[in-house]
Amino acid sequence: MKTLKPHIIFLTPGFAESEKDSATIPALQVYLKALQKAKPEIKMTLIAFQFPFSNENYIWNDINIIPINGRNRRVKKLWVWKKAFLTLNKLHKENPIIAIHSFWIGECSLIGSRFSKQHNIKHIVTAMGQDANLGNRHIKSIESHNTQVVTLSKNQHSSLLENYNINSEIIPWFLDDVSFSELKASTIDILAVGSLNKVKNYELFISIIASLIKTHSHIKVEIIGEGIEQKKTENKIALLGLTKAITLVGKLDRKKVIEKMMQSDILLHTSNYESFGFVFLEALSTGMKIVSKNVGIADENNEKWAVCNTEIEMIESCTKFLDSTTKKERVILNSKEFTISAYLKLYNE
Repeated sequence: MKTLKPHIIFLTPGFAESEKDSATIPALQVYLKALQKAKPEIKMTLIAFQFPFSNENYIWNDINIIPINGRNRRVKKLWVWKKAFLTLNKLHKENPIIAIHSFWIGECSLIGSRFSKQHNIKHIVTAMGQDANLGNRHIKSIESHNTQVVTLSKNQHSSLLENYNINSEIIPWFLDDVSFSELKASTIDILAVGSLNKVKNYELFISIIASLIKTHSHIKVEIIGEGIEQKKTENKIALLGLTKAITLVGKLDRKKVIEKMMQSDILLHTSNYESFGFVFLEALSTGMKIVSKNVGIADENNEKWAVCNTEIEMIESCTKFLDSTTKKERVILNSKEFTISAYLKLYNE
């Protein structure tokens, strides 16, 4: 008789469409790859509700991926949820599930909670973004005795507790074992990385650059990302006469983003909210200094990181870093061993 492995199911709205796709939720990719390598004796299956836009199952770094292909269409929501539930039932019959790990407090945690309660299976939910903020109608789905909620940072933990009186365990992400090249002199003074949307607050970013250029006329600035505020961002750059100073690079794969970071001095991150900020780990590991608001894992005690409350403070901090003559230093935050150990404990409790 075939011996069955302990089986863990991961539920997520989207996931990498292949091993070549490094841009889709990098933090989740890094975690799952490390977990599979550390625990090959565990069978791992991931169900992706909305993306990839495919109906074909595939293997990603020895993990079974089942895309439901919801394509982010509201009219398909109930169909997606039903198919996810049926898929969970099928998987549980084939190889009993010991734990379900849902990402985001949303449709995945809704289905994960219902199934885990019905079958008395452990359920872990990691809040991944703005799901800890007010207005999340899926919060009630995680109010269950068998659900453990995880947040990524002290800031996110505080938001969930304040907004919904839900306590959580803080388990941060970590950086993968990417072989970064040697630190090199910067050719880009200020870099931004992130989707062009309202939360990332590029209006403030451009305003800060407009002020800095008055005293640092030759600074080179680049923005990596694309999004719904592309045109608005382009128009403001043109309006303030910054087209020579600021280059909109567009979307890049993760390897190319890291290469850009290796060439850059300061990460100016004007986002109004971050649950964690994986880009912060990447910036520090490539020798960059950071200027940001108090979001995600922002660290006021790190001399390479200026945590600011106002635009004036951000301008002053950028000026200080631009004028600094200190050499680049690589800073590594968080431990892979801690994160994997903490989640394994939740899976096996």
